[in-house]
Amino acid sequence: MLVLTYHSISDAAGPTSIPPAVFAEQMQVLADLGRRGVTLDEFIAWHEGDDSNSGNVLITFDDAFDDFAQVAAPILRRHGFSALMFVPTRRLGHPEAWQGANNPARPLMDWATVRALAKDGMEFGGHSRTHADLTKLAPADREEEIAGCADDLSAEIGKAVEGFAAPYGRVSPEVVETIGKHYRAAFGVRLDVPTRADSRFDLPRIDMHYFRDRKHWTGLLEGRRTYLRARQALRAVRSKVVSSFY
Repeated sequence: MLVLTYHSISDAAGPTSIPPAVFAEQMQVLADLGRRGVTLDEFIAWHEGDDSNSGNVLITFDDAFDDFAQVAAPILRRHGFSALMFVPTRRLGHPEAWQGANNPARPLMDWATVRALAKDGMEFGGHSRTHADLTKLAPADREEEIAGCADDLSAEIGKAVEGFAAPYGRVSPEVVETIGKHYRAAFGVRLDVPTRADSRFDLPRIDMHYFRDRKHWTGLLEGRRTYLRARQALRAVRSKVVSSFY
């Protein structure tokens, strides 16, 4: 089962923004192929061996940008798709203000919007309290960011919070262990298709920035992996180049 990653659905610059028309086409392709967006429970059931949703996808969003409510949610509703939004709870109601943020900064949803979307069937998960790099925190601070985020969300939406995504995708064995105490599943930024052999607390996802072209997106859904493998190879090379400067 594929797990998709989105951030902002807007015309803002940068790789974490996907134009609304492109997002709408991606969702239409899913619908045209008879696929749908599943819930986190359905994904976990698949990971545990249930094949009833094997051809479907888990649609995830990071950062809680306000354009999710304004643009993405109506498109998802049109197709009857569920989605899982990962929220930095202490940043809500403000523009993004973390390492790598866009300039100009994109606004995040407020709590009233989150509550309304939750009542309408959208799912929410943790993304730490402050969009922190969890690998750089002392154990007590790491616990507060990870567990406290779930506390914040569950208090506001009145539901258990069971999914998590570490900001920047940065994890360590200690971070993964802490996440596992408080959530049922967690997702990273490794570009790949999850398997049942993957740890449920560091699952890969498909960054949809790479699948803006309808042909490549359709091919991935139909099981063709050539383009994905090429993107993986390019990302590996880029990572080596960047790491050589540090």
